[in-house]
Amino acid sequence: MVPLNSPNKRTAFFGRIMANVSHEFNNVITVISELAGLLKDLAFLAQKGREIPPGKLESISDNISRQVVRGKNLITHMNRFSHSADEPLAKVDIGETVENMRVLTDRLFKNRQTNLSFTPAERACALTTNPFELRYIIFCCLDRFLESSSPDLSLSMRRLDNGREIALIFSGRTGTSLSEPDDRIEELRQQVAVLNGRLTYELDVDKVCISLILPEGTDPGGSLDV
Repeated sequence: MVPLNSPNKRTAFFGRIMANVSHEFNNVITVISELAGLLKDLAFLAQKGREIPPGKLESISDNISRQVVRGKNLITHMNRFSHSADEPLAKVDIGETVENMRVLTDRLFKNRQTNLSFTPAERACALTTNPFELRYIIFCCLDRFLESSSPDLSLSMRRLDNGREIALIFSGRTGTSLSEPDDRIEELRQQVAVLNGRLTYELDVDKVCISLILPEGTDPGGSLDV
């Protein structure tokens, strides 16, 4: 987890996400390359008079199509992430923003053998804020659980009863490094406050819950620490 007071915090965050996506995209290219090689081998066998089962070719074609869809999805989310730094203030759909970060961090969770589930709100939730900063804060919350290798993490989104705020609730088991709030959590609270929001950190026996609460449809009231 990059300290929030690090002068290169956003650069480190951007680099970590892009490096992770490039690894994923390289995996896609590798699989497609292997399947293309298999097709070449089958074509060679066909030229030698060997009969190739149609089902074999169909299976390879389906696998290639799945990888193409996976690659296009990664590129879409990578572009969405990259363009989040274009404007310091914009109206964002929180559900789409969370899904963007979920896709981009999927490999990180799989590497830690952690399951991440996301339950969106019943209807779209939007607010005007710094899109890149919001992604960074969401990632810091996710990274808190990644550090502890928490086996299961649930992320849910809902409107609060007051009808004016949206809550992102991160909930998972505690680990050796996931217990009482530390300086980074306090710094994160300060950063969330710049977006006119608040962050709560609750411990309950063997579970921890981080709630990111943001005002719906309003502009951040302070200046962002760039």
